[in-house]
Amino acid sequence: MTYVDLDIIHGDHLVNQQKPQIIDASKLAPISEKLFQESVPIHSIKLKVYFGHPVYEIRTNKSTVIVDGLTGKFKADLSKEKLQKNTLEIYTGDASISSIELLESYPTEIGGRKEPVWRVQFDDTLNSTLYFHPQSGRLISKRSDLWRVFDFLWLLHIMEFWDSDGFSGWLFRLFSITSLFMALFGTWLLFYRFKGDASE
Repeated sequence: MTYVDLDIIHGDHLVNQQKPQIIDASKLAPISEKLFQESVPIHSIKLKVYFGHPVYEIRTNKSTVIVDGLTGKFKADLSKEKLQKNTLEIYTGDASISSIELLESYPTEIGGRKEPVWRVQFDDTLNSTLYFHPQSGRLISKRSDLWRVFDFLWLLHIMEFWDSDGFSGWLFRLFSITSLFMALFGTWLLFYRFKGDASE
């Protein structure tokens, strides 16, 4: 788990870091008032730029809504052609794209959320995969077989074979409590042994 640099495990080498982009405020469209008349409360509104296109990310207590920054309307899903162009702009490898697929929900390896996501897979030895938000084009996550092996070893480490949310698994707790008991028992045996030697 420590042999390969963690940045490589995370897949940071697969993409270029995008430089901050300047937004031309004169081209921005205001958000339609109709969006604020919904019963769903809005927690935050952020203006972002992905691949040169401004979008409003509106977060509610149910989901994140993407509004086109140039039209002020809900942003449609990216086309496969546009996504492929965006991907090749940031991909640093030399492998070709093997598949582009719009999934109905996140795969388990990126959290399993019940939201659609674009998955772009590359034809390389590590099965590198990039995941993008379907409307904004935001890069959500990077995965490769290095990460998948690391994740498997991590699950063994925390003894959570059914759910990788953390250290809350019953098996991990059982081994922790058992180990603590054995350590305390061993300490007591050591003290008992020293006490017996002193009394002779």
